[in-house]
Parts: sequence; structure tokens; C-alpha cells
Amino acid sequence: MPIPVSLQDAKRQLRVDDNEQDDEIQGFIKDAAAWIEEYTGHILVARDVVEQFDNFGRLRLRAWPIKPNATVGIGYTPNTGAATNLYGARIVSTSHRPALVSPAAGSRWPSAATGVTVLVRAGYEDDDAVPGNFRRAMLVLIGAYDADREGGEVLQAAEATARKLCRYFRLRQL
Repeated sequence: MPIPVSLQDAKRQLRVDDNEQDDEIQGFIKDAAAWIEEYTGHILVARDVVEQFDNFGRLRLRAWPIKPNATVGIGYTPNTGAATNLYGARIVSTSHRPALVSPAAGSRWPSAATGVTVLVRAGYEDDDAVPGNFRRAMLVLIGAYDADREGGEVLQAAEATARKLCRYFRLRQL
């Protein structure tokens, strides 16, 4: 599935008709998508995401959205020092952020472990499900990347606008 802003969308935004800058514009699209994902935690194109935790405290995932039936992979290092996988972990809540990871029903997290890694599929499976504000923010950023290649005031203003467009989708705290 493609990123929610196509090359044609970006070229319309930049008022470019030829194909000479296509590679550069594709780079702008990728950079704008990465900015949205970093700022909001929303994954624009569904993929496997890895999140790291120090230990088995409350495993709250930053990545969003996550399907209710998502499969979760857990890896950790017990005090013995040998990397171990844990099976049966599940997502407790996908109706609101952050999604919480819980051990298998009737079990507990290992008590002495560090370096916990969680692997889960997150993101929008369908372009139509991506919030329109993300698409608008991407177009604003793409325009600024083209107009202000040195990262000056135009880019700063575009990032401020993108933050305003995306602020309600951002995870406030973990």
C-alpha cells in the first residue's frame, strides 16, 4: 500500500508538470511521512513495528493504530543472559491509545528481565482510513521542503502548521 500522498498529489502541490524532479519529490514524500509518524506515533502504512522497553513494566505501545487481533512477539533477556522469546502475549486494548501488551491469560511477565522487545503489526491497512489532516500536513511539509531547501523560516513555519494539523492525533504521554 502506498503512502497517503502520491507523487501526482505532491507534483500538483508543487505545480510541477515534468518528470525531472520525480526522485527528489519522492524523497520529500518519504520525509514528510516520516515526520508525521515521528510526531504522532501513527504508522501511515501498515508494517511490523519494533518497540524497546527496559523491562516488563507496563508495556504501552507508541505505535498506532493496532488491530484488536494483532499478533505480538516478545523477546527479552533474563538475568541468565541468554536472549529468550515469550509466546502468547496479547494486546489488551486497541480502542484507545496507548495499546497495552499483556502476558498470556493466566500467566505473568518474567520478574527478572531486561531489554524487552515487542514486535507488532501497526498502521493503516487502507489509505481511506488515514486521517485527512495527515495528508494535509504532508502536503504542507512537501511544499516547504521544495521551497526552503536550507531549512530556514519557511520550513519552520510549515512544521508549526503540521504540528497544529496533527496535534490531536499525538500521544500525549506514555
